[in-house]
Amino acid sequence: MQPTSETTTALPAYTPPGDESELLLKWIRRARESQMSHYDMADLLSARARRLGWLVTVLSAFVGTAVFASLSAPPISIEMRIFVGLVSVAAAISAALQTFLRYAERAEKHRAAGARYGSVRRRLEAVFAGDPDARDGHYLSSIRIELDRLAEDSPNVPPWIFYRTQRALAGGRSHKRDA
Repeated sequence: MQPTSETTTALPAYTPPGDESELLLKWIRRARESQMSHYDMADLLSARARRLGWLVTVLSAFVGTAVFASLSAPPISIEMRIFVGLVSVAAAISAALQTFLRYAERAEKHRAAGARYGSVRRRLEAVFAGDPDARDGHYLSSIRIELDRLAEDSPNVPPWIFYRTQRALAGGRSHKRDA
């Protein structure tokens, strides 16, 4: 697949933070981008799970109805039997895909990762705001360790989702879960 403006984004040159406040702001931005991109991925996967679930339900209902109708009706044409057989195969393939792709399970993992990033983000914001309860003796180390653990444990977000979320947040648009 060729990169397009939707899949690539020119990133600005990296400059390390110069002081604690700048570090906290960078961490807050990264936590927010990660939180929102995980929520966006969860929404996408949930929508896919619903669509595939509807497809399986409709195809299975059609096949079941057609089979029962054929039991009580006079013999049906060969074309109709082939059609019902093909729809039956499509229902079986759709159900197998639903099981294999695990959209709902994957969506829940992204939703949980988004919630965990949100928790870290709120902690960072409290520290940045000067909340004395948020600052213990090693608060930067503990937050860094927590962010590192989150990055290791969280499912991957495709770059196009992350960049789309980044552009939306950089453009000043608030996210529906931005609180």
